[in-house]
Amino acid sequence: MGDTALHTRWGRLDASLEDLGCGRFWADVHRVAGLELACPQCRGRVFARVSSQRARHFYHQVRPETCTLANESPEHHLLKLQLANAARAAGFRSELEISSTVRNWRADVLVFDQQDRPFMALEAQLSPMTAQDASMRTERYAADGVAVCWISVQEHSWELSVPSLRVTPPQHRGQAWMVRHGLARFAWAPPHTVKTKAAWEHITCPLDDAVRWILQQRVHAHTGPSGTVLWTAPAYVQQAVERARLEADREDAARAVAAQQRQAAAAAQAAADERRRLAAEERWLGALQEGRERQAEQERLAPFFEHAGIDAALWPAFMQLVRTASREDVQCGPQDAALGNGLLLYSRASRGGAFHLAGVVCPDPAALARWPAGPPS
Repeated sequence: MGDTALHTRWGRLDASLEDLGCGRFWADVHRVAGLELACPQCRGRVFARVSSQRARHFYHQVRPETCTLANESPEHHLLKLQLANAARAAGFRSELEISSTVRNWRADVLVFDQQDRPFMALEAQLSPMTAQDASMRTERYAADGVAVCWISVQEHSWELSVPSLRVTPPQHRGQAWMVRHGLARFAWAPPHTVKTKAAWEHITCPLDDAVRWILQQRVHAHTGPSGTVLWTAPAYVQQAVERARLEADREDAARAVAAQQRQAAAAAQAAADERRRLAAEERWLGALQEGRERQAEQERLAPFFEHAGIDAALWPAFMQLVRTASREDVQCGPQDAALGNGLLLYSRASRGGAFHLAGVVCPDPAALARWPAGPPS
C-alpha cells in the first residue's frame, strides 16, 4: 500500500476538511493539478483513493517488489493506522515505520513519551512468526529500552510468551477494532478465601481503550506461574499474588498435617512392632521356661519311668493324650510307695480352680490296696 506517514498527515487534513463539508477531498485529491505524492520508502509515485470498504489509503502507480509499504495487506495497513491514532488519542506522539539507529528493528508504530523518547512499539503482526522469533525481536526492543506489544487477528503460539493482544477488525463502518484476548483480569469471588473460585479471564474492550491503558501504564505485562504473558492492572496481580500465598499456606498446612499423620502412623507402627517383639519374646521365654519345666519334670519322673519300664520320650505324648481326652489340666504328682510306687495324677476343670486326684499310673494294679486321697504334694 502507500506511504503510511503521508497517509496519517492526509488523514488529519481530511478530518478537518470533513468538518468544513469537503467530503470529496479524498476522491478528488489525485486530480489536483501539480500535486504529486511519493512513497517515503521507494520514492515511487502514489495516489489517494477510497476502497470499496470505504477505507482511505494511498496506492502505488507501479507496485515495486521490494517496497514493504507497497506489499503490505490493507488489513495490516489499517491496523497500523488504528494503533497510531489510538496512541495519539491517548496523548502520545506516534510515528509509523520507524527504525532503530542501527536498523536492527523497525516498529510498525513507535510511541514517544513526554520527553520525546521512544518507549513503546506497537507491532501489527499479521504474518506468520514463531515463538522463538517473537522472543528474539522483543529482546531486541528491550535492549534499546523500548517495550513492545504484538497485535494479531488470529491465534498464534507466540502470543503466550510475549506481551500481545488479539483483536478483531470492524465488520461494518463505524464499528471499532475490538480486543478479544491478551487483556485479562483476575476474577476472585468474594469473600477472598482459598475456597472461593479464582481464575484469570480475558476481557473484551475497544482496541483504543487497551492502547490507552497500556501507554498510560494503567495495565502492565504480567507473566503468570505458567509462563503466560497477559496485560493486566496491578491490582489484579496483587490479588493473584494474595491468592497464590493463600494456596501456598494451605499446601504448607496440608503438608504439615500429612507429616504429622505420617509421624503418628510411624509411631503407631513402631509401637505395634514393639508389641509384637515383646509378644514373640514372651512366647520364646515361655517356651523356654516350659521346656525347662518339662526337662525338670522328666528328671523328677526318671525313677518312675525306670520302675515302670516306660520310655521317657513317649511320656509327653501320653500326657498330651490324657489332657486332650479329659479336656482338663492334668499334672503329675509324686510316686506313692503305698500304691506300688504308682504315679498320682491330679486334674482341674478350669484355670484357677483346685486340683483333685484323678487317678494313679501304676504298673502293678494289684498293689493298689486303697484309693489315695489328698492334694498334690
